[in-house]
Amino acid sequence: MLHASYEIWGFVLVALFIGILIVKVLLRRRRNRRGHELLPGKRGTSHSSDFEHRALMFLMAQKTDSVLAALAQAIDQERQKLGGVVRNPSMAEALDAIQAAAPSPAGDPKTNYERVIPMASSGMDEADIARQLQLPEAEVSLVMRLNAA
Repeated sequence: MLHASYEIWGFVLVALFIGILIVKVLLRRRRNRRGHELLPGKRGTSHSSDFEHRALMFLMAQKTDSVLAALAQAIDQERQKLGGVVRNPSMAEALDAIQAAAPSPAGDPKTNYERVIPMASSGMDEADIARQLQLPEAEVSLVMRLNAA
């Protein structure tokens, strides 16, 4: 009889042990699904982990904002540089440019292009060369840059 009671208590203890293990496993799974599992080796609560996460997100947002501000400043500087070089011509200016690009009475454009380099070598300015050869300044500049390359 005494032997039977030990067996019963043994089964009860084994059942309790198995029940405790099952409860622990279920709690871990629930905690993992919620994302509150702490990193191994760290002690603390999920509150401190949440605080660290928020602090990291704040720092990342600040860094992103500073990088975007620097990028916007660089874009503005490049726009200002281009604004001095490129402009939006009006319709009248566009017609004048087309008429200026038409064959000039000064002769063959190929001959004019060949004359750009010697004139530039003599020290003449791009604007003076363009005026004398009746070519747009952009074309004179292009010929000079191509010759330099």
